[in-house]
Amino acid sequence: MGFKGHKHTPEACAKISAARKGQLKSAKTRAKMSVAQKGHLVSPEARKKMAMAKCGNKSNHWKGGRILCNNAYVSLFRPNHPFADGKGYVREHRLFMEAHIGRVLLPTELVHHINGDTGDNRIENLMLFSSNNEHAKYHWTKRKKGEI
Repeated sequence: MGFKGHKHTPEACAKISAARKGQLKSAKTRAKMSVAQKGHLVSPEARKKMAMAKCGNKSNHWKGGRILCNNAYVSLFRPNHPFADGKGYVREHRLFMEAHIGRVLLPTELVHHINGDTGDNRIENLMLFSSNNEHAKYHWTKRKKGEI
């Protein structure tokens, strides 16, 4: 480090810059470093194991498996659910509807919150639609009647 007001010579600046970029290492040293790095390749199986090691309740950020998605829907950690997302979560209102009707919902089926509160997952506040088209028709008829 230079003193306050001290300026490096152009040669010194070039050396510092080269050292920061790693260009001062000899070709032999760079070859050794390259060989050492090749031993650190991770197989896809090992990568998956490492990812799962910190998944769920093993994670440092585990909060009981209940998260808020998009500031709207509550999701629960259910990694074995057939329609869990990539991180293993399923929307809570879908799980409640599945428990109520006694089967797994199809991906095309839609659960509607009657009062519009996506955090209110009481079964009396949920309606099941077989498709998004049926859900849109429901809203269209309510709008036509002036209920919305």
